Amino acid sequence: MKRIKQSLSIIVGFLLVSLQGCTHADDYVEPIPEVATSSPNELLVTKFATAPVVDGNIDAVWANARPLINSYTVPSAGIRTVPLNPDGFLNTEPLDLFESYMGESYKFSLKGAHDGTNLYLLLEVEDNNDSRDRESFWFDPATKTWKQEHKYANNDNDKFYEDKIGFMFPIKDATGAIPSGWNEGTCAYTCHGGLTGAGAGDKATRHYMPATGKADLWHWKRDRNALSNTVDDGYVYAYNDAAGTQDKRGTAQAQGRLTDAGKGQYDDKPVFTDAVTGKKGPKWIKPGLSGYYWVTDAEVADYTAKVVTGVAVDGTLSYKDDATGTIKTLDPNADLASYAQGKGTKRFPSIKINDGSGFVGYDSRNDTKIKAVHTGTKWVIEITRKLKTEDTANDVVFEIGKEMKFGMAFFSNSAIAHGTLNLLTMKIVE
Repeated sequence: MKRIKQSLSIIVGFLLVSLQGCTHADDYVEPIPEVATSSPNELLVTKFATAPVVDGNIDAVWANARPLINSYTVPSAGIRTVPLNPDGFLNTEPLDLFESYMGESYKFSLKGAHDGTNLYLLLEVEDNNDSRDRESFWFDPATKTWKQEHKYANNDNDKFYEDKIGFMFPIKDATGAIPSGWNEGTCAYTCHGGLTGAGAGDKATRHYMPATGKADLWHWKRDRNALSNTVDDGYVYAYNDAAGTQDKRGTAQAQGRLTDAGKGQYDDKPVFTDAVTGKKGPKWIKPGLSGYYWVTDAEVADYTAKVVTGVAVDGTLSYKDDATGTIKTLDPNADLASYAQGKGTKRFPSIKINDGSGFVGYDSRNDTKIKAVHTGTKWVIEITRKLKTEDTANDVVFEIGKEMKFGMAFFSNSAIAHGTLNLLTMKIVE
């Protein structure tokens, strides 16, 4: 009897399993594959039927793009062997090139799209500050001298620069090959430290290609590109000149970062030197105004901004006030607080900018358009450029159906210290 019960149990169990496994074809439901909602290292560039408007406002169409979500982190850049600031000494400047920023991390989201003709990028970077106070001129009453805020920060309270972003992509040669070694380092492949022959003010770390080939370099600068709304487009090369005749690799004089042909968007050589007194000062001023960080070509042309013509021994500035040549003066000694280091509201800017227009011929330097908006807590940055430009010798070609390695960087109130992220993949699909 016990054996009969066991047999019945086995038969019933078999029938239950058989019935559960038996389904009709029209009852079958295809399992839904899991789709990643983001990636830490791959930018998936999909085709949009409607292109986003590049205005710094996030259109609804961007909701369909998968983001690359990660963080930029500022690394060590090596020991500085010479002072970088004009008034610096090795015992007063930090030891590491990036020391005042090392370890800072900036979260970001990057999305990509194309419409078959143009590439579109949406970059959002967490940053509570819209950094614009770039090397402003202040007045030192003790020496009666105009000085600039440091370009290279000595400490956390010595940061006077603009925010910047950077992208770097490989440029294929005539045979369709990318630079050898690019895929193993991306941006880091072009960065070289410990260079020889550095004098005061020289950086012993430089960007250049170690061998043949080029990398496309997009560099947006918050102040200097404020009016052009373009990326300052250039490339990284092995040589200091486009002709390839100046080879300075291995030395602190190497400068492999070159600009594409086109109109420069700014003049960042702001120092005027008085031929009589030898005193230095700003080139451009807006007397009486406060809280401005650049002047424009148009303002200089209509005398809204004044061109400095002299610097007296006590620091008083002379300037041309109008088209008739009227000369007026500004004495900082009468209002020292307004021109005080770090906090004076009337300190003078270090750049003159323009809208980037007026270049005759194809302007490769300004062919990548950008619109950046600071919300108070982050940057919202939209970028667009043709997938393939007219300047294929110096511009990356974004190919549908292909992948490429690239690198990114973010500079938070910094001239050279930047958070980096390398060995990323861009995948462009139909």
